[in-house]
Amino acid sequence: MFTKFQLATALTKAIEEKGFTKPTDVQAKTIPEILEGKDVLVGAETGSGKTIAYLLPLLQKLILQRAKSGVNWGKGNHVRALILVPTRELAQQVRDETLFFAQRIYPKMTCKAVYGGVDLESQIRNLATGSEVLVATPARVMRMLENKAIKFDKLRTVIVDEADRMVSKSFKEELERVLEELPPERQSLLFTATLPDSIRWLVRELLDAPVIINIDDTTEERIEERVVTVNRGKKLALLQHLLETEDWKQVLVFATSKKSCSKLYRELSEEHDDVAVLHSNLPQKVRSEAIEKFKEGKARVLICTDVAARGLDVEALPCVINYELPREPNDYTHRIGRTGRAGNAGMAISLIAHHEYAHFDVIEKRIGMRLERERVEGFEAAAKAPSAPNSAKKDKKKKTKRNKVSKKKKSKKA
Repeated sequence: MFTKFQLATALTKAIEEKGFTKPTDVQAKTIPEILEGKDVLVGAETGSGKTIAYLLPLLQKLILQRAKSGVNWGKGNHVRALILVPTRELAQQVRDETLFFAQRIYPKMTCKAVYGGVDLESQIRNLATGSEVLVATPARVMRMLENKAIKFDKLRTVIVDEADRMVSKSFKEELERVLEELPPERQSLLFTATLPDSIRWLVRELLDAPVIINIDDTTEERIEERVVTVNRGKKLALLQHLLETEDWKQVLVFATSKKSCSKLYRELSEEHDDVAVLHSNLPQKVRSEAIEKFKEGKARVLICTDVAARGLDVEALPCVINYELPREPNDYTHRIGRTGRAGNAGMAISLIAHHEYAHFDVIEKRIGMRLERERVEGFEAAAKAPSAPNSAKKDKKKKTKRNKVSKKKKSKKA
């Protein structure tokens, strides 16, 4: 029961409104440690309740800080707690969750979110009065610091969510620069779905004698993982066949790049009118509309990239399909973790062609299991990879020809 944490009435009422009756394993083990002021490193699968595991104790501590130093704890653009996340969608989601649980706290608790893709000046103006909780992407925090739009001298808590994603090349430089600006006296919390070796530097830099909480992965019990082999040229047809013959209420389909994501959306939209697409090249308004459309059930299929799907939380999502495999094996865990959430059963299907066989072997080594290769009647993979279509060969020849021409031009200039 949540009552054992002795949280403020404002928080317990919000918990009741959410319909939560007892904490998940990660919440039961993490909340007491955070309330005691300890740094923590939490490894738990996607959908295990990590966000609530840090939000509830964070808000409780902020309530106590108010009682000690007053509601008007500082004028200007100060921040009490910083939550770092990899994407704008996750920033929006965490902000909304924070405001939900803080809705009964009086005077009103402030929580704001800053991220790319939105006018910087408007965000600077919004932060002029400060924020008790700031949810942000590392790159936008750096822009704010460069413009002297936020101050961290009153900051008491920093949380890094989806840390395994944050240590990738895309975020590492900005994250390192943000950490340099943090005050030494603070509580630091690090949450991650996987624990790759690349995360070690962040643990050393961020945490001080942390309590390590590693929740056993029960993904295998909740999520049925399937692998279907198919010829590359038949993959789209197989996907359409599955969407038409299976009775999944909703499906999340992953493509690896923004280009292939858009291409697949165009192709599926010709046959289906309930398809949406989500990737970082789309305007913020279009991205938000796609998420809302999918969450409200108005779109049955959402095609997205790994980055865009971070933070996407759809209740009881029955199926995830890997139309293309993720480049990083760790992202496989994040992908399939979109289904089978909060104890629900789910299914994850990977469609693999010959050129992907070796890469899926690497993914299997990472997750520590070997999955049976299946075939779907009418879409069976050939023993050997078929020759590339004539159009593909022509495109390749054209590309080679263009490269030769450009090389000749360069040699003439030289």
